[in-house]
Amino acid sequence: MKNTFNLFKKKNSYGDSVNSPEDRVKAFISHWYEQWSKAQKKMGEDVDFDYWGNQISEVDETHFAAGRNSGSKNSFGSPADYDPKTEKITECEIDGENAQVFTELYREALKSSNYHVYELVRDAESGWKITEIFTLFHPPKSPVIDLDKHTEILAMSVEDAPFMDREEHIDLNENTLFQKDRNVKVPHLDEGVARLEQIGSLRISSGVVGILDFGYDIYDFEPLQRKVKPGEYPVETVTIHDRVAGIRVKFTDSEKPMKWHAANTPSGNGVYGVDAGNLAIFDVNNLMELNRIGKEKIFNEWCMSGKPELVSMTGKNDCVISTSGFGDGAYPAYWGVNEKDEIISLYIDFMILVKENENGLYESI
Repeated sequence: MKNTFNLFKKKNSYGDSVNSPEDRVKAFISHWYEQWSKAQKKMGEDVDFDYWGNQISEVDETHFAAGRNSGSKNSFGSPADYDPKTEKITECEIDGENAQVFTELYREALKSSNYHVYELVRDAESGWKITEIFTLFHPPKSPVIDLDKHTEILAMSVEDAPFMDREEHIDLNENTLFQKDRNVKVPHLDEGVARLEQIGSLRISSGVVGILDFGYDIYDFEPLQRKVKPGEYPVETVTIHDRVAGIRVKFTDSEKPMKWHAANTPSGNGVYGVDAGNLAIFDVNNLMELNRIGKEKIFNEWCMSGKPELVSMTGKNDCVISTSGFGDGAYPAYWGVNEKDEIISLYIDFMILVKENENGLYESI
């Protein structure tokens, strides 16, 4: 009986003496690493996810709030994701019943660090529990774009920037895509209803607009070369078969666009790569005021719905994020203009309501 009691006590010791958010995080890291070490020793190179899942479930039940977990069950690798020998707490912020704990995990083999941000909530009965863990490759409070580049980036966008022609093999038509609800036969899919929906208004306070994959790290960022007038502009989407076929920002309701130019950056061609299943349109100045953990949290929260949605970076409704058609790839964005080349709209075509004609030209349907 004594041996059984001691075993039970040891098994649950990581939940004892947790009096602060830092204590909980330290206990989690040690517990997670102990289970990982056992699993690595037992499994070797042949990962048994059933065994690993059982090991990590004990960790999740001990340290996480009800319904939350570490997300470790389906991944196992080396080096360890959490390690008490090299992961150090750098900061703790407490706001009432909520807290954030910041850590740095140094990886000697790579001569670099990972960073974790733990979000916790205080439970009246069980004390501090973890609700979320964010993993970053840069200091969490560092800006998403280096401060010394802000002025240069904003200056890249000007009101009289020259328009760039579309690629020759593309003849897409925004007015065809953005129609009222209609039945459409989609190539490689069944017939469905294409639905037009307004999802709110995007605030562009600086006039400098950007497009990027919001779930991916930002490298060598450039805004759209053409600047727009600051204001609040309605955003519309077209969806079919639960996929977004297009998203647009309307700068006027008084007229429709008559022709289209590539919505390019100074060194780009108006086609935007996707690696995390989304593209965002946003106020560039507000993005540059955002830090890395802020961006990570916004994207993580948006992922919970996975629908086209206005989000707030550093101002209200200063960004709209949308799922990207069939997923990862590259998608064209266009300025819709009138006969005087005055901007009427900005839209991204996710290449769903498109067909290729006999001459190899892509057309909207």
